[in-house]
Amino acid sequence: MQSYTSKENFFIGVSLSNSSNYDSSICVLNRNSEIILMDKFYFASDIDYFFENSPYVKNSTIAVSVPYDNRLLEGKWRIHSKNYKILGDYFKINRDDWTNRISKRCCDTFKKLKEKGLKIIRCDINQLRSSYGISSHYLSRTSVDCKNLQISLKIKYGFDKLPENMLSASNLEAVICAMFAGEYSNNIQTSKMFEIEKIPVLARRMDIN
Repeated sequence: MQSYTSKENFFIGVSLSNSSNYDSSICVLNRNSEIILMDKFYFASDIDYFFENSPYVKNSTIAVSVPYDNRLLEGKWRIHSKNYKILGDYFKINRDDWTNRISKRCCDTFKKLKEKGLKIIRCDINQLRSSYGISSHYLSRTSVDCKNLQISLKIKYGFDKLPENMLSASNLEAVICAMFAGEYSNNIQTSKMFEIEKIPVLARRMDIN
């Protein structure tokens, strides 16, 4: 298990869902890579409350996963995109931002944190899993995938205090984001993929394990 030498004492990982219909999770690691807090949220207001009131936030680095917007898959878009349907002048291909792949949920929250001077980055959970060598060999977020990921975090990265009962996918992904936050604070080499509301989405180098 890695120990961090940066000035920050806490490293916060957020696995963010694209809506309140799915759970989001937060994990806080200390400088010895020990999990000192893990929690699950559904509503954006609960996430706001955590960052406004948690004592760990002031002296931390934060890594938040990028949630992907699934509106492109909704029935309305599928109907309008049929190649045999006559399109009238009223139809705009990207009305209501249908073709956007990225959800901007909670962006205002993270923007405020950045304005307060906190070190905050975004990340892609699939890229991190691949970089850490814990990619999914099963259908993502299924029970067997979560079990495999939890065992990998215990054995490969020393999180032996994770419980025996299976954690949710968002809990485990929050641990990975917190690991990345800790490495980022220790100046690990990263590359910038793109930005969301002026916050960089960073990729971890694949060959540093």
